[in-house]
Amino acid sequence: METKNKVVKLAKICHITAKVLYCIACAACLTFIVLAIVLPINKVISSMTAKETAVLFSTLALYAFICIGLLWNIEGLFKSVAAEQTPFTERVSHYLKKIAIFVLVLATVPAIVGSILLHSICPETELSFPVDLGGIIAGIVLFLLGWFFNYGNELQKQDDETL
Repeated sequence: METKNKVVKLAKICHITAKVLYCIACAACLTFIVLAIVLPINKVISSMTAKETAVLFSTLALYAFICIGLLWNIEGLFKSVAAEQTPFTERVSHYLKKIAIFVLVLATVPAIVGSILLHSICPETELSFPVDLGGIIAGIVLFLLGWFFNYGNELQKQDDETL
């Protein structure tokens, strides 16, 4: 019973932390959108062209936007664990799989989109497709953990039925 209370307490702390980070990501996304509009107009960054500045801050806004979705699901995961008082539920498995998808998207999409935009606006730049291999591996591992937690949920149900 002591371990269960620790898990619930930790889930509540993680839920609050994820909520704070979610709010920060929302503010960052709005800030990057504003900077993507304002900085190129005023030509504040002298070492970059206006187009390059716009692409840079637009890509950062895209990163922050994806982080918003990721943190929303992380918050939901910990809220669910705290409410259900167990990590082995269908809801937790579902959240883990959604988090895995967001991690995969975060590891690939913004960098590729930013590279394509920069190359289309400034053809003299090199077209590259930077992909975060660590993020891809983390996404795959989280997806598999979602399956394992679903299996744990099924075992929990079977155990409850036998009692």
